[in-house]
Amino acid sequence: MLKPLFSVAALCLAIAGCASKPEFNHNTYQYDSKQHSGTVSVSETTNVPSEQCTDRWRDERTYQPSGVPQLTGFRLEIQIHDQSADTYGNLIKVELPSNHGRDVVVRDFQKDKTLMLAVDSNGLVKQGDLFFFPEGYFVRAAQPQFNEDEVSFCLGVDRTYVPDADLNSPNPLIRMDRLNVRFIAEPGVEKTYTFGSIQPVSVSVRAVPL
Repeated sequence: MLKPLFSVAALCLAIAGCASKPEFNHNTYQYDSKQHSGTVSVSETTNVPSEQCTDRWRDERTYQPSGVPQLTGFRLEIQIHDQSADTYGNLIKVELPSNHGRDVVVRDFQKDKTLMLAVDSNGLVKQGDLFFFPEGYFVRAAQPQFNEDEVSFCLGVDRTYVPDADLNSPNPLIRMDRLNVRFIAEPGVEKTYTFGSIQPVSVSVRAVPL
């Protein structure tokens, strides 16, 4: 007697809510930076569906306000939960208008940091290698949509840092932990995302109508 065959996909469709939970992909790569010292090691966490955010949505033209007051849109609020005493609990606020097409709203919360590595003291003279990088957070948001009671948009959060333990190396890696998500929630409802490599970080995100 032949038994019916069921694929995993068919079984998934048969279970209510099976496809409701987004799957996160993780990717790591490195590149030599012309703007920073040395090599940047990127750890990327993403769940961005291609039909909701284009493949290169982060690289679209930067949004430039026209000076005309926005009548619709929302305030994006991102609270940080990391391992840094300087930034833990900080609240990042970004206004995202609804009429800017595919342009990307960007906010740079990084601070330039310069260090001297491999310091060698010769009497009163100290010599070493100058090492510089931007430390902190960089936020991107784009392609907002309002659907009944929900608001959604493409969200990118980058965190750049160098762990203290790596500063003993003559050529430390600059760490960039990157989050790419399609945020979907009711206005004012908070969602939390965790990402990162050497120093995992969580961000709590919500969108409040303007």
